[in-house]
Amino acid sequence: MSISKISTIIFDAGGVLLYIKRRRNDIVKELLLSMGYNIDSINNAIMAGNEFDEKYFSNEARIYNWKDEKNWLIGHYNAIAKCVDEKNDYLADKLFMLTFDTYEYVIYPKVIEVLETLKDNYKLGIISNALPSLDWAFDTLGIRKYFDNIIISAYEGVEKPDETIYFSAVDKLGCKFEECIFIDDKIENVQAAEKLGMKGFYLDRKEYTLKAVLDLLDDKFDVA
Repeated sequence: MSISKISTIIFDAGGVLLYIKRRRNDIVKELLLSMGYNIDSINNAIMAGNEFDEKYFSNEARIYNWKDEKNWLIGHYNAIAKCVDEKNDYLADKLFMLTFDTYEYVIYPKVIEVLETLKDNYKLGIISNALPSLDWAFDTLGIRKYFDNIIISAYEGVEKPDETIYFSAVDKLGCKFEECIFIDDKIENVQAAEKLGMKGFYLDRKEYTLKAVLDLLDDKFDVA
């Protein structure tokens, strides 16, 4: 295929561009241990938070925006706080403020180099199965400027590999499927993109860096 037909490169976020250092429950455990709570109480409290989540989402609750996400998190942390220390009226608020994991995202090595190489010649986009708060990580990490559009599944009300989210992406990016390269760390998401006509690449970070992927794509499509 001629390079003239490649106008847009779309990335997944987590596992492709960035990763999270510590998961929410790990942060909660570290914080509660530092406050002097015993490990058994903490583990039971984290289990209570997980049980709250299961019940919350089993009732078909959906998260479409930050208000929805905040309401869920308040309930989640209330369940933890009540279990570990029912007499501490401020513990749930403290957990909410100090364990927020948006600040835990880290950019993989070479990602900025890749984005700098591509930004002047291609439209760049993201399709991510994520909660609304992930959107803020692109600001805290300083990389929003590289992307023409960022598609977050919570805002769309649908996740990859549902084809609807890919249609939304090409519409917002103003391109055609056959003009796009799509890079994801989940094979089913890549396959869904390929069925629609995108050129897909499965990024297994045990074998490739993003820079290595772009080198391979350069050999095939002359994208670098």
